[in-house]
Amino acid sequence: MVKFLVLALFYGDHPELAQRCGQTLRALRNTGQVDLAVGLNEVSPRSRAVLDELLPDVETESADPQIYKCPMMRRLLAGYRGDATHLMWFDDDSCLQPGVQAAPWLRAVTARAEHAPALGALYTQHLTPAQRDWVRQQPWFTGREVPETILFPTGGWTVVPLDLIRRFDWPGEALGHNGSDLVLGALLHQQGLEPQAFRMGLAINADAQLRESEAPRRGYVETPDQHTWGTWRPEP
Repeated sequence: MVKFLVLALFYGDHPELAQRCGQTLRALRNTGQVDLAVGLNEVSPRSRAVLDELLPDVETESADPQIYKCPMMRRLLAGYRGDATHLMWFDDDSCLQPGVQAAPWLRAVTARAEHAPALGALYTQHLTPAQRDWVRQQPWFTGREVPETILFPTGGWTVVPLDLIRRFDWPGEALGHNGSDLVLGALLHQQGLEPQAFRMGLAINADAQLRESEAPRRGYVETPDQHTWGTWRPEP
């Protein structure tokens, strides 16, 4: 049986995104088939009011000043004590497309997730020599060749089995804000696994017109001297 722990991360003063993503989370919660928790990184009173109305009594983790994406994800995962089998992650600029019904959509994701090491919108990214060296130093490195280009599910919406997350401690403590999705692609490659494409009914990292990967950059961006993975913009 597949059951999802749905986690979402909200940031800053963006009530329009809180409304858009929050409505999706409420619809998924109303199916009665998921567990739900949200992270709030420097979320404004306006955005918090929207979420409080849409998602009353939902478990939250708040950080002000923010602790960035990967530490918040780790905190949310560490606090979970339920029986879910898979993580379903939403950035706050990801949501279901208008008119998509949560229950049948959830059944479609469940059918795909049962036999997939990860699901999401798939992208490729060139790895720098420093990034390839970093992969070789990780405890999940198996000796398999580290390719120059890696396939990965973009991090705005991702499904990953919780046993894989726990086994390999993803995202690792070394990660701050950028690159957890790229690292997941490298980790899967080392294990001889390949993520599967799933974007049906989704707007992932979407702008106001719901175009995928077109949401404006907001908040903190790591630079190459701050983190091995630096800053990047995925290309389909």
